[in-house]
Amino acid sequence: MLTRQRAQRPGSHSGSGAGVATALRPCVGTLAPAHFPQAQAPSSPGTSLSRAPAARASSAPKPRSTAPSAVAEGVSAAAGSTEADWAPLNGLTAVIVGAGPAGCTLAMYLARQGWRVRVFEKRPEPGPATTSRQRSWVLAMYPRGIRPISHVAHVPLLVERAYKGLVVKPAKADAKPVVLERTGVLMDRTLLATALLDTVRQSYSSRVSFTFDAPLADVDLARKTATFTHAASTDATVTATAPAAAATAGAGRTGSLTADYNITSGRRQSAEADYDMTSNAVPYDLLVGADGANSRTRELLGEAFPGQFETEVLTPSESAYKAVYGLPPLPEVSAWDPDSGTPQGERLPGQFFFFLSGGDTSKGFMSVCRDLDGTYCGYLAGKLSNWEGLKTKEDYLALLPKAAPHLPPAWLPLMAQQLLDAPLSRFPAMRSLSRFWAPGGVVMVGDAAHTVTPSLGQGLNSAVQDCEILAGELRGVSAGGEALDAALRRFSEGRAPEVRALQDLELLQSAGLSRLPDLTKEPIKGLSLVLRKWIVIQYSGLAFIGTIAATAAAARRKDERKKAAAAAAGGGGGADGKELAAAAAAMAAAAASGDAAAAAVVADVLATQLEANYVRSPPFYELLRGHMGYREMLTRVYGMAAAGTGITAALLYGMLQGGAALLARVTAGL
Repeated sequence: MLTRQRAQRPGSHSGSGAGVATALRPCVGTLAPAHFPQAQAPSSPGTSLSRAPAARASSAPKPRSTAPSAVAEGVSAAAGSTEADWAPLNGLTAVIVGAGPAGCTLAMYLARQGWRVRVFEKRPEPGPATTSRQRSWVLAMYPRGIRPISHVAHVPLLVERAYKGLVVKPAKADAKPVVLERTGVLMDRTLLATALLDTVRQSYSSRVSFTFDAPLADVDLARKTATFTHAASTDATVTATAPAAAATAGAGRTGSLTADYNITSGRRQSAEADYDMTSNAVPYDLLVGADGANSRTRELLGEAFPGQFETEVLTPSESAYKAVYGLPPLPEVSAWDPDSGTPQGERLPGQFFFFLSGGDTSKGFMSVCRDLDGTYCGYLAGKLSNWEGLKTKEDYLALLPKAAPHLPPAWLPLMAQQLLDAPLSRFPAMRSLSRFWAPGGVVMVGDAAHTVTPSLGQGLNSAVQDCEILAGELRGVSAGGEALDAALRRFSEGRAPEVRALQDLELLQSAGLSRLPDLTKEPIKGLSLVLRKWIVIQYSGLAFIGTIAATAAAARRKDERKKAAAAAAGGGGGADGKELAAAAAAMAAAAASGDAAAAAVVADVLATQLEANYVRSPPFYELLRGHMGYREMLTRVYGMAAAGTGITAALLYGMLQGGAALLARVTAGL
């Protein structure tokens, strides 16, 4: 019979992608500790787990390198390939909790490898009546995030939203903008999540289905059972359980539980039933938690295996944001583009992302970009304390010129009203987790496994890269049990150290902007921050030498191009557009592959067009090109910081020796 348990009503949580937040009262079965080294057996079957926090794990998994280029081998890069090109069905079914970018991307990878995939999402199905952009923000995708999606799907947004530079607008009105070189894609988070969902439905409906309004309620790890409850009723449940041989016949269907199921009888109303609710026959061989920063999948695992899934909070949640959108295009905004002086037909395709900050950075900052319809969207961010006194539209009208003096006056009333009406969304705390898998075919990806701050723009990119790497480990797995668990363990042991390196890079990045605490009250925190600041200073000092050299070389080539263009114009030659076409092709190649040579061509063209203080490859952003792993980047930072420390020590020693010698001469002459 259909399991009926009163599930705890879900709270409000924000996660990655579609922002999946789930509520559950788990039922877990007994699992042998031998299957999970250093893990204690969970509670007995059928019991609700207590919510007391468990102790942190004392052991970390052994690092293992997993190169994206290696795991991508064997995955067709032709997004337009048909089902005939996919692996045959293997009789296995994956249940994914969360229909955000990570959940949709992984669903496509698994479908190609022969899995049936059922995706359950807490929120309503996206649409004009249910999709709000009030909690959305602008995302930048780089090659490490674009590549995994491009392997399995053609998403027009990834082509249409070319991203050719970050423009930092100084507070001084007469200051030139600072343009930081980037290569990637720029878009609104909600638009990306919706675009990926549409792509899965169009290309993978024969193997992937979606169910909305269905937060996770219960999981029985021993029986491999996942129970989802309808968001509108805490009494009705839908159970997915795992006899692996029971394949889902109608996997292409989508809908909400209200439309799909007769809650009273527990049977599907449709004659084309793909499973019988009374027999609990929905397959579940692999359970994937892609349910965001406040993952209840992770919470369940923490209760089932005390000490194994307790997260370490690296940075607390101290900042929040509110989104704005539909800001009309204005002449003064168009003039923000550094290449606004270049004729429209000669510009390199793509959009700029504007970072607007006032002289008083404590008031917050604003990011703005051009939207798909030609209007502008963005978000205002700042510390939680900044939002406390903002109660009226007049309060926001007074704040905005301080946070971003560059904003056009015509925008201010619309922005103030939107900010007043929008909910306050907190950026998640950065959490570190030592393992991402559990025995019995359970794994986590994206923010459910690791959260980061927005400072390096790697949250979404690292999440979809998780999917690429996990799919590589699962390739060839044709049965559940030990083979599946071994693949999940390899993924976890290789990926956990990599994303921890990313989090360490985030800590270093934020250290440069952080104020020192009172060392008498928080000596350990203060000394740790001092050490990070020192590392950043030493690394940036050496890295900046390379930045200056690259920027100077770009400026030199810019002058050479101008002279050549002037000579051609004087001789009646003129430009034939071939160079622009080649640069556009190079930009597309760079966005897809992160190829350094292609990116250099784009940089040269931008250097020709832009009238701004142009900075190429600034410190800490090399990793955004996608050709360098996080651990490799962190090793480089530490190595260059050590070299810088040695040089600094040598200089200080030389200065002291010179000073001592001078003092000796002066003393001898007296």
